[in-house]
Amino acid sequence: MKEKFTVTGMTCSACSAGIERTLKKMDGIKSVEVSLMGESMNVEYDEAIVSREAIVAAVKELGYGATLFDAAEWKIQKPQTNTLKRRFFISLLFLIPLMYFSMGEMVGLPQPSPTVNYTVQLILTALITAVNFRFFTNGVKALLKRVPNMDTLVALGSAASFIYSLVLTIQVYAGKLHHAHMFYESAAMILTLVTLGKWLEEKSRHKTGEEVEKLIKLMPDAVTVERNGLQSVVAFSEIVPGDLLIVKQGDYIPVDGKIVEGHAFVDRAAITGESMPVELGEGDAVTGADIVKSGFVKVLAEKVGAETTLSQIVRMVKDAGASKAPLQRIADKIAGVFVPVVTLIALITFVIWLAATKEMGLAANYAISVLVISCPCALGLATPVAVMAATGKGMSLGILYKDAEALQKARNVNCVLLDKTATLTVGRPQVTDFEPLTGDESFLLGLAASIEAHSNHPIAECVRAYAEAKAPDQNLRTENYAYEMGKGATADYEGKTYRLGNRKLLGAALKKSAAERENAYSAEGKTVVFLADDKHILAIFAVADTLKETSAEAVKALRERKIRVAMLTGDSENVAKAIAAKVGLDEYFAEALPEDKTKAVLRVKEAGGNVAMVGDGINDSPALKAADVGVAMGTGTDIAIDSADVVLVSGDLRSVSTMVDLSKAAVKNIKENLFWAFFYNVVAIPVAAGAFAFANFTLNPMIAAACMSLSSLFVVGNALRLTRFGKSKKQDGQKKEETHTMTKTLTIEGMMCNHCVMHVTKALEGLTGVEKAIVDLKKKTAVVTLNGEVSDAELTDAVKEAGYEVTKLD
Repeated sequence: MKEKFTVTGMTCSACSAGIERTLKKMDGIKSVEVSLMGESMNVEYDEAIVSREAIVAAVKELGYGATLFDAAEWKIQKPQTNTLKRRFFISLLFLIPLMYFSMGEMVGLPQPSPTVNYTVQLILTALITAVNFRFFTNGVKALLKRVPNMDTLVALGSAASFIYSLVLTIQVYAGKLHHAHMFYESAAMILTLVTLGKWLEEKSRHKTGEEVEKLIKLMPDAVTVERNGLQSVVAFSEIVPGDLLIVKQGDYIPVDGKIVEGHAFVDRAAITGESMPVELGEGDAVTGADIVKSGFVKVLAEKVGAETTLSQIVRMVKDAGASKAPLQRIADKIAGVFVPVVTLIALITFVIWLAATKEMGLAANYAISVLVISCPCALGLATPVAVMAATGKGMSLGILYKDAEALQKARNVNCVLLDKTATLTVGRPQVTDFEPLTGDESFLLGLAASIEAHSNHPIAECVRAYAEAKAPDQNLRTENYAYEMGKGATADYEGKTYRLGNRKLLGAALKKSAAERENAYSAEGKTVVFLADDKHILAIFAVADTLKETSAEAVKALRERKIRVAMLTGDSENVAKAIAAKVGLDEYFAEALPEDKTKAVLRVKEAGGNVAMVGDGINDSPALKAADVGVAMGTGTDIAIDSADVVLVSGDLRSVSTMVDLSKAAVKNIKENLFWAFFYNVVAIPVAAGAFAFANFTLNPMIAAACMSLSSLFVVGNALRLTRFGKSKKQDGQKKEETHTMTKTLTIEGMMCNHCVMHVTKALEGLTGVEKAIVDLKKKTAVVTLNGEVSDAELTDAVKEAGYEVTKLD
C-alpha cells in the first residue's frame, strides 16, 4: 500500500532525512520520501506487517506532527508565520534590555553592580529561552532518536552559552569571582535571530506557492443552488454531483459541469490561459475557476471537490513541488550526516582552543560559534524551494510538470516529435474551400446541408455546419437517403438523385475530371467532397483539419533554440507533406501507427537524442511513455494526460519552448543554491572555529547566528527570482512590438450588447494586417492594433458588413 501523510514541525533537511531514516528501519516499510517544502511524505508499506497508526506514531515520537493526507482538502495550509512573528517580537522585547546590561559598559552606559547585572541577564535570557523553548524540545527529541537536526544545533549552542554563563554567575554569587565574561546575550541572540530567520524564511517559502494559492482563492465560500425548484445559498463544501448551480455575472463557476440553461461570456484564463472570453450556451461544458463576465447560466454539477479540473491541477502542482529532483539526492545524503559532523567539529574546536590557550571562555566562544553558524537549512532548501517556485510559475503559464524529475529532464530536450491531429492542428475538420461550379450557390449549399443532416460522420457534420452557416434560409427536404461505406451518400430531391462524397461515388464519366480537381486539393493536404448529379459535378467542398494559429510560431521558437523538430502523423503522405510545409518542418513521418510513433521515439533516443513527444490522443500514449519527456495537450484524452510528464493546459504548442526555458532556469537556480549552500558551510565553519584568529578575523556566536539565518534567506530569495520568469522577455517583446505596430480608434454606432461586441471584434480581427481589436461597448469604440497596411476604408467596410456604422475614425 502507498499512502501520503501530512508532516508538520520540520525545520530543515536534517528533519526530513531523520524521518526517512527512522521509518526505513521499521519492518514492512518499502520506501519513504519526505518533502520539507511540501510538509508531506509518501510511504509505501506492507499493511500486513506495519499499520498506518504505527507510522504516524513513529513520526510523532521524533517530535513532529503526522496525519493521513486529506485529498479533499482545498485550502492550502497556512504557514505558521504568525506564531514565529509573535515569538520574535516578544524575544526582541526582552533582548533590547539584555543588550543594555551585557554591553552597555563598553559604550560607557551606567551599570549596576555585577551581581545585579548578571541576575537581570539571567532572568531576561531565561524568559527568551522560555519563549523559544520549542527549539529545545524538538532538538532534544531528535537527538535522543539519533536524528539530530537544525533545532539540535541551535539548542546545543544556546544551552552551552547559557549553562556556561550560569556556572560563572553562581561563582560570582559564591564570591569566588568578582567579574566574568558572560555569554547570556549570545544564548538569547542565537534564539532571537534564528526565530527571525525562520519567520522570514517561512514568509518567503510561502511566496513560492502563491501561484497555486491564487487558484484556490478563486473558489467561493458559498454558492447558490437550486434544489426541487427552490434556490438557497449553501457552503461550497456541500455541493454534490447533480446539483443545479445558479451563476450570475461576476461569479466564479465552482464545479465542472454542463450549462443547462442560459448563455454567457466566460473568462477561462485561470485554467486555459485564453485571453478573450468565450461565448457559451446550453450544452457547453464549463470548469471550476471559469468566471462569468456577462450573462446568466444554470450549471449542472458533474464533478465537485477533489474531482474537478482545478482540484486536479492544484494537486498535480503541489505533488510536483513536494517531489524530489535527482539533484537533491546529494544534498540529502550530506544533510543526513551534517549535524553529527558539525557537533564533532565543535567538540574538537573546543578541545584544541582550551589546550592551546587554557581559556575556557575563548574555547566555548569558538565551539558555540561553530554549532550556530553551520546551516543544514540552506542545503536542504536549495532544491525544493526552486522546484516549488518553478512548478508554481509553470502553472501560471499553463504548464504542469508532474514531478521534479520532469522539471529537471526538460532542460536537456534537443528533439521534439509532434503529433499532428489536435497538436499542430485544431483537431476537427473544417471546410476550407467551397467551389460552386454550376447552379445557384445558395441552393447547392442547402442541398448539401440537407443530405449531410442524415449523417453523423465528422466530415458530414463539418460540411453541414458550413452549408447551414452560409445559407441559413435554405430548408430543403431530401428523400431516399443512402450511405455507401467509404464513398459518401446519395439522396433524391424533387425526383432527381444527387451524390455527395469522394471521387469513388461519382459516375465513370465524372471520375476523370474529378481526379484532376482532387489532386490539386490533395497537394495542399485537403480532403475533397464532391456534390454532383448524374451528369455534372455541381460543387466542390475542400475539408481539412486546419492548423492552429500558433503552430508555425511554435515550431520556429523551438528551432531558434537549436532543437530538432519533426512531425508524426497517421495521415497520408500528401497531407503530411502539406502540413509540414505550412509550419516550416523539414522532417515528418506519414502513415504512422501507434507502434511506429513509439519506434520513432526509441530510434531518436538511441541516436543520442533527448526526446520530448507531444501528443493528445490515446494512440500517442505509448510514445509519450517512451519519450524522455512526454508532453500532453490539456485538451486531449485522459489516457494521454496520465501517460505524460508535462501537461500543457491550454493546448498552446508555444508552451513547449517555454517548458524547456523554465526547466533550464530552474536547474540553473538549483545549482546556484547548492553552490551557495556548500560554499557557505565550507567557508563559514573554519572561520567560526577560529582558523583565521591569527589575522584577527573571528566571529562571536551572535554574528554566527545572523550568518546562519541570512544563508537560508539567500537561498529562498534566489529561488523567488523564478517567479519573475519570462517578465523581462515579455517586456522586451512589447517594446519591439511598439516599434512595428500602430493603433486606430473607431467610433461605432449600433452596438447594443456583448453579442455586438463579439461580431465587431471578429469582423475587424478577420482583416489581414489587424493584430487585435479591443471593442468597448460603453464607449462605443474599437481600438484596432495594426501590424500591416490596412486602409481606413477596409476597416469601415468590415464594420459595415457586420451590421454597424463607423461614425468616426482616428
